[in-house]
Amino acid sequence: MRIITVVSGGDAPGINAALYHLALQAVRHGDTLLGALGGFPGLLNERIETLEQGALLPWIGLAGTYLQSSREPVLAQPAGRAQLAEVLARHQVDALVVFGGNGTLRHIPPLLAELGLVSIGLPTTIDNDVPGTEATLGFFSACDFAHRTIDGIRATGHALQGRIFTMETLGGDTGYLALEVAHSAGADVALIPEMSYDAAHVAARLKAGIEQRGQALMVYSEGLPGKQALLDALPVLAGIRIRDTRLGHAQRGSTPSHYDRWLAAQMARHALTSLHEGRRSGVICVEGGRIVVRDSLIGMPPRQPDLHLYNWINALPQGDT
Repeated sequence: MRIITVVSGGDAPGINAALYHLALQAVRHGDTLLGALGGFPGLLNERIETLEQGALLPWIGLAGTYLQSSREPVLAQPAGRAQLAEVLARHQVDALVVFGGNGTLRHIPPLLAELGLVSIGLPTTIDNDVPGTEATLGFFSACDFAHRTIDGIRATGHALQGRIFTMETLGGDTGYLALEVAHSAGADVALIPEMSYDAAHVAARLKAGIEQRGQALMVYSEGLPGKQALLDALPVLAGIRIRDTRLGHAQRGSTPSHYDRWLAAQMARHALTSLHEGRRSGVICVEGGRIVVRDSLIGMPPRQPDLHLYNWINALPQGDT
Protein backbone atom coordinates (compact mmCIF):
# COMPACT_ATOMS: atom_id res chain seq x y z
CA MET A 1 0.00 0.00 0.00
CA ARG A 2 1.21 3.51 -0.85
CA ILE A 3 0.15 5.99 1.85
CA ILE A 4 0.68 9.74 1.90
CA THR A 5 0.64 11.89 5.03
CA VAL A 6 -0.59 15.50 4.99
CA VAL A 7 -0.48 18.04 7.83
CA SER A 8 -3.30 20.59 7.61
CA GLY A 9 -3.76 23.59 9.90
CA GLY A 10 -1.72 24.49 12.96
CA ASP A 11 1.29 22.51 14.09
CA ALA A 12 1.38 20.74 17.45
CA PRO A 13 3.92 18.81 19.54
CA GLY A 14 3.80 15.11 18.74
CA ILE A 15 3.30 15.30 14.97
CA ASN A 16 6.91 14.34 14.29
CA ALA A 17 6.66 11.44 16.72
CA ALA A 18 3.53 10.25 14.89
CA LEU A 19 5.31 10.52 11.53
CA TYR A 20 8.14 8.37 12.83
CA HIS A 21 5.73 5.75 14.15
CA LEU A 22 3.83 5.78 10.86
CA ALA A 23 7.12 5.05 9.09
CA LEU A 24 7.83 2.28 11.60
CA GLN A 25 4.40 0.70 11.02
CA ALA A 26 4.71 1.12 7.25
CA VAL A 27 7.83 -1.06 7.24
CA ARG A 28 6.08 -3.74 9.27
CA HIS A 29 3.12 -3.72 6.88
CA GLY A 30 5.29 -3.58 3.75
CA ASP A 31 3.92 -0.14 2.83
CA THR A 32 5.52 2.87 1.20
CA LEU A 33 5.04 6.04 3.24
CA LEU A 34 5.06 9.39 1.46
CA GLY A 35 4.80 12.90 2.86
CA ALA A 36 3.43 16.12 1.36
CA LEU A 37 5.56 19.16 2.17
CA GLY A 38 3.36 22.16 2.98
CA GLY A 39 -0.08 20.64 3.51
CA PHE A 40 -2.61 20.21 0.74
CA PRO A 41 -1.14 23.07 -1.35
CA GLY A 42 2.18 21.23 -1.28
CA LEU A 43 0.45 18.01 -2.28
CA LEU A 44 -1.26 19.67 -5.25
CA ASN A 45 2.13 21.07 -6.30
CA GLU A 46 3.59 17.55 -5.98
CA ARG A 47 6.04 18.47 -3.23
CA ILE A 48 6.21 14.86 -2.18
CA GLU A 49 8.97 12.80 -0.64
CA THR A 50 9.34 9.27 0.67
CA LEU A 51 9.45 9.16 4.47
CA GLU A 52 12.04 6.84 6.00
CA GLN A 53 12.56 5.86 9.63
CA GLY A 54 16.16 7.02 9.65
CA ALA A 55 15.35 10.52 8.42
CA LEU A 56 12.47 10.96 10.88
CA LEU A 57 14.17 9.56 13.98
CA PRO A 58 16.09 12.77 14.87
CA TRP A 59 12.78 14.67 14.73
CA ILE A 60 10.84 12.44 17.13
CA GLY A 61 11.45 14.70 20.13
CA LEU A 62 10.93 17.98 18.28
CA ALA A 63 7.79 20.07 18.08
CA GLY A 64 6.44 21.55 14.86
CA THR A 65 6.24 19.30 11.84
CA TYR A 66 8.92 17.89 9.56
CA LEU A 67 6.45 18.08 6.68
CA GLN A 68 5.34 21.70 7.25
CA SER A 69 1.68 22.64 7.09
CA SER A 70 -0.80 25.06 5.51
CA ARG A 71 -4.22 26.57 6.18
CA GLU A 72 -4.86 27.51 2.55
CA PRO A 73 -8.27 26.04 1.54
CA VAL A 74 -7.14 24.69 -1.82
CA LEU A 75 -9.77 21.91 -1.80
CA ALA A 76 -12.67 24.34 -1.45
CA GLN A 77 -13.00 24.65 -5.24
CA PRO A 78 -13.80 21.86 -7.73
CA ALA A 79 -10.56 22.54 -9.62
CA GLY A 80 -8.51 21.85 -6.49
CA ARG A 81 -10.35 18.61 -5.81
CA ALA A 82 -9.88 17.45 -9.39
CA GLN A 83 -6.17 18.28 -9.22
CA LEU A 84 -5.89 16.32 -5.97
CA ALA A 85 -7.37 13.21 -7.57
CA GLU A 86 -4.98 13.53 -10.52
CA VAL A 87 -1.90 13.92 -8.31
CA LEU A 88 -2.81 10.95 -6.13
CA ALA A 89 -3.46 8.78 -9.16
CA ARG A 90 -0.17 9.84 -10.75
CA HIS A 91 1.73 8.85 -7.60
CA GLN A 92 -0.33 5.69 -7.18
CA VAL A 93 -1.46 6.68 -3.69
CA ASP A 94 -3.85 4.22 -2.04
CA ALA A 95 -4.71 6.19 1.11
CA LEU A 96 -4.12 9.42 3.00
CA VAL A 97 -3.32 10.01 6.67
CA VAL A 98 -4.38 13.56 7.53
CA PHE A 99 -3.22 15.46 10.61
CA GLY A 100 -5.53 18.32 11.59
CA GLY A 101 -7.68 20.10 14.13
CA ASN A 102 -11.40 20.69 14.45
CA GLY A 103 -11.88 22.43 11.09
CA THR A 104 -9.78 19.98 9.11
CA LEU A 105 -11.25 16.80 10.55
CA ARG A 106 -14.85 17.97 10.27
CA HIS A 107 -14.57 18.81 6.59
CA ILE A 108 -11.63 17.08 4.88
CA PRO A 109 -12.38 13.35 5.52
CA PRO A 110 -15.98 13.64 4.22
CA LEU A 111 -14.73 15.56 1.20
CA LEU A 112 -12.11 12.89 0.48
CA ALA A 113 -14.76 10.19 0.87
CA GLU A 114 -16.95 11.96 -1.69
CA LEU A 115 -14.02 11.81 -4.11
CA GLY A 116 -13.73 8.06 -3.51
CA LEU A 117 -10.43 8.49 -1.65
CA VAL A 118 -9.43 6.46 1.40
CA SER A 119 -8.31 8.46 4.44
CA ILE A 120 -7.72 8.34 8.18
CA GLY A 121 -7.65 11.53 10.27
CA LEU A 122 -5.49 12.16 13.34
CA PRO A 123 -6.72 14.93 15.72
CA THR A 124 -3.79 17.29 16.13
CA THR A 125 -4.20 20.56 18.03
CA ILE A 126 -3.12 21.98 21.38
CA ASP A 127 -6.65 23.41 21.75
CA ASN A 128 -8.20 19.96 22.45
CA ASP A 129 -11.47 21.11 20.87
CA VAL A 130 -12.07 18.28 18.36
CA PRO A 131 -15.48 16.68 18.96
CA GLY A 132 -15.59 12.96 19.63
CA THR A 133 -12.18 12.68 21.28
CA GLU A 134 -11.06 13.32 24.85
CA ALA A 135 -7.51 14.14 23.78
CA THR A 136 -5.78 15.61 20.77
CA LEU A 137 -2.13 15.27 19.88
CA GLY A 138 -0.18 18.18 21.38
CA PHE A 139 -2.60 19.21 24.13
CA PHE A 140 -0.70 17.75 27.07
CA SER A 141 2.64 19.04 25.79
CA ALA A 142 1.14 22.55 25.72
CA CYS A 143 -0.08 22.03 29.29
CA ASP A 144 3.43 20.98 30.36
CA PHE A 145 4.87 24.14 28.81
CA ALA A 146 2.41 26.27 30.76
CA HIS A 147 3.31 24.52 34.00
CA ARG A 148 7.02 25.15 33.52
CA THR A 149 6.20 28.85 33.23
CA ILE A 150 3.91 28.74 36.27
CA ASP A 151 6.66 27.07 38.29
CA GLY A 152 8.84 30.09 37.60
CA ILE A 153 6.03 32.46 38.48
CA ARG A 154 5.39 30.63 41.76
CA ALA A 155 9.08 30.82 42.68
CA THR A 156 9.08 34.58 42.21
CA GLY A 157 5.79 34.85 44.07
CA HIS A 158 7.31 33.07 47.05
CA ALA A 159 10.44 35.20 47.06
CA LEU A 160 8.56 38.49 46.72
CA GLN A 161 5.23 38.20 48.52
CA GLY A 162 2.05 40.13 47.81
CA ARG A 163 1.96 39.83 44.02
CA ILE A 164 -0.85 39.00 41.63
CA PHE A 165 0.17 37.10 38.50
CA THR A 166 -1.89 36.55 35.36
CA MET A 167 -0.98 34.18 32.54
CA GLU A 168 -2.44 33.94 29.04
CA THR A 169 -2.46 30.57 27.30
CA LEU A 170 -3.14 29.83 23.66
CA GLY A 171 -6.40 28.15 22.73
CA GLY A 172 -7.99 30.40 20.12
CA ASP A 173 -11.67 30.89 20.90
CA THR A 174 -11.77 27.84 23.19
CA GLY A 175 -10.79 27.50 26.83
CA TYR A 176 -9.91 23.84 27.32
CA LEU A 177 -6.20 24.58 27.58
CA ALA A 178 -6.56 27.45 30.06
CA LEU A 179 -9.07 25.53 32.18
CA GLU A 180 -6.92 22.39 32.38
CA VAL A 181 -3.81 24.36 33.29
CA ALA A 182 -5.61 26.52 35.86
CA HIS A 183 -7.11 23.47 37.56
CA SER A 184 -3.91 21.45 37.84
CA ALA A 185 -1.87 24.51 38.85
CA GLY A 186 -4.25 25.44 41.65
CA ALA A 187 -4.97 28.86 40.17
CA ASP A 188 -7.29 31.27 41.97
CA VAL A 189 -9.12 32.21 38.77
CA ALA A 190 -9.67 30.59 35.36
CA LEU A 191 -11.23 32.66 32.58
CA ILE A 192 -12.25 31.18 29.23
CA PRO A 193 -14.12 32.47 26.17
CA GLU A 194 -17.10 30.16 26.66
CA MET A 195 -18.02 31.54 30.09
CA SER A 196 -18.89 35.01 31.34
CA TYR A 197 -17.10 36.62 34.28
CA ASP A 198 -17.49 39.47 36.77
CA ALA A 199 -14.43 41.69 37.19
CA ALA A 200 -15.21 42.51 40.81
CA HIS A 201 -15.48 38.80 41.69
CA VAL A 202 -12.20 38.11 39.89
CA ALA A 203 -10.47 40.86 41.86
CA ALA A 204 -11.90 39.55 45.13
CA ARG A 205 -10.64 36.02 44.37
CA LEU A 206 -7.15 37.33 43.63
CA LYS A 207 -7.09 39.43 46.80
CA ALA A 208 -8.10 36.35 48.78
CA GLY A 209 -5.20 34.43 47.24
CA ILE A 210 -2.80 37.11 48.44
CA GLU A 211 -4.25 36.93 51.95
CA GLN A 212 -4.15 33.13 52.09
CA ARG A 213 -0.73 32.35 50.63
CA GLY A 214 1.01 35.61 49.75
CA GLN A 215 0.47 35.34 45.96
CA ALA A 216 -2.36 34.84 43.49
CA LEU A 217 -2.65 33.45 39.97
CA MET A 218 -5.21 33.93 37.20
CA VAL A 219 -5.00 31.83 34.04
CA TYR A 220 -6.95 33.03 31.01
CA SER A 221 -7.32 32.02 27.37
CA GLU A 222 -6.13 34.23 24.52
CA GLY A 223 -9.68 34.40 23.11
CA LEU A 224 -11.19 35.85 26.29
CA PRO A 225 -13.52 38.76 25.42
CA GLY A 226 -12.49 42.07 26.97
CA LYS A 227 -9.23 40.68 28.34
CA GLN A 228 -7.24 43.90 28.06
CA ALA A 229 -9.96 45.96 29.72
CA LEU A 230 -10.02 43.41 32.54
CA LEU A 231 -6.25 43.50 32.97
CA ASP A 232 -6.41 47.30 33.11
CA ALA A 233 -9.23 47.22 35.68
CA LEU A 234 -7.85 44.59 38.06
CA PRO A 235 -5.08 46.72 39.64
CA VAL A 236 -7.69 49.34 40.50
CA LEU A 237 -10.26 46.83 41.79
CA ALA A 238 -7.73 44.77 43.75
CA GLY A 239 -5.47 47.62 44.77
CA ILE A 240 -2.47 45.50 43.72
CA ARG A 241 -0.28 45.69 40.63
CA ILE A 242 -0.72 42.87 38.08
CA ARG A 243 2.24 41.00 36.54
CA ASP A 244 1.08 39.52 33.23
CA THR A 245 2.76 36.69 31.29
CA ARG A 246 1.68 35.66 27.78
CA LEU A 247 2.90 32.33 26.48
CA GLY A 248 2.27 33.04 22.81
CA HIS A 249 3.25 30.64 20.06
CA ALA A 250 6.17 29.26 22.06
CA GLN A 251 3.52 27.15 23.82
CA ARG A 252 2.67 25.44 20.54
CA GLY A 253 6.34 24.64 20.04
CA SER A 254 6.77 22.85 23.34
CA THR A 255 8.81 19.66 23.62
CA PRO A 256 6.46 16.67 23.17
CA SER A 257 5.44 15.14 26.50
CA HIS A 258 5.52 11.43 27.27
CA TYR A 259 1.74 11.21 26.87
CA ASP A 260 1.79 12.86 23.47
CA ARG A 261 4.56 10.54 22.32
CA TRP A 262 2.53 7.59 23.56
CA LEU A 263 -0.56 8.97 21.84
CA ALA A 264 1.41 9.48 18.62
CA ALA A 265 2.52 5.84 18.64
CA GLN A 266 -1.00 4.59 19.36
CA MET A 267 -2.61 6.76 16.71
CA ALA A 268 -0.07 5.68 14.09
CA ARG A 269 -0.55 2.00 14.87
CA HIS A 270 -4.34 2.22 14.79
CA ALA A 271 -4.32 4.33 11.62
CA LEU A 272 -2.35 1.82 9.57
CA THR A 273 -4.12 -1.16 11.10
CA SER A 274 -7.48 0.39 10.17
CA LEU A 275 -6.37 0.95 6.58
CA HIS A 276 -5.17 -2.64 6.25
CA GLU A 277 -8.46 -3.87 7.70
CA GLY A 278 -10.24 -2.15 4.82
CA ARG A 279 -11.57 1.00 6.48
CA ARG A 280 -12.13 3.69 3.86
CA SER A 281 -12.69 6.68 6.11
CA GLY A 282 -12.26 7.40 9.79
CA VAL A 283 -10.85 9.56 12.56
CA ILE A 284 -8.67 8.23 15.37
CA CYS A 285 -10.14 9.33 18.73
CA VAL A 286 -9.69 8.76 22.46
CA GLU A 287 -12.71 7.58 24.46
CA GLY A 288 -12.48 6.51 28.09
CA GLY A 289 -8.69 6.56 27.78
CA ARG A 290 -8.79 4.05 24.90
CA ILE A 291 -8.11 4.55 21.20
CA VAL A 292 -11.19 4.19 19.00
CA VAL A 293 -11.80 4.83 15.32
CA ARG A 294 -14.90 6.86 14.45
CA ASP A 295 -16.38 6.75 10.98
CA SER A 296 -16.86 10.51 10.90
CA LEU A 297 -17.22 13.63 13.06
CA ILE A 298 -20.25 14.79 11.08
CA GLY A 299 -23.17 15.58 13.38
CA MET A 300 -21.09 15.40 16.55
CA PRO A 301 -21.82 18.36 18.87
CA PRO A 302 -18.98 20.77 19.66
CA ARG A 303 -17.05 20.00 22.80
CA GLN A 304 -18.05 22.03 25.84
CA PRO A 305 -15.79 22.99 28.76
CA ASP A 306 -16.55 21.48 32.15
CA LEU A 307 -18.91 24.01 33.76
CA HIS A 308 -18.62 22.34 37.15
CA LEU A 309 -14.83 22.63 37.07
CA TYR A 310 -14.98 26.25 35.92
CA ASN A 311 -17.31 27.18 38.76
CA TRP A 312 -15.26 25.24 41.31
CA ILE A 313 -11.97 26.97 40.39
CA ASN A 314 -13.62 30.39 40.48
CA ALA A 315 -15.63 29.70 43.67
CA LEU A 316 -18.93 30.24 41.87
CA PRO A 317 -22.25 28.55 42.71
CA GLN A 318 -22.72 25.42 40.62
CA GLY A 319 -24.73 26.24 37.49
CA ASP A 320 -23.89 29.96 37.65
CA THR A 321 -22.05 31.17 34.54
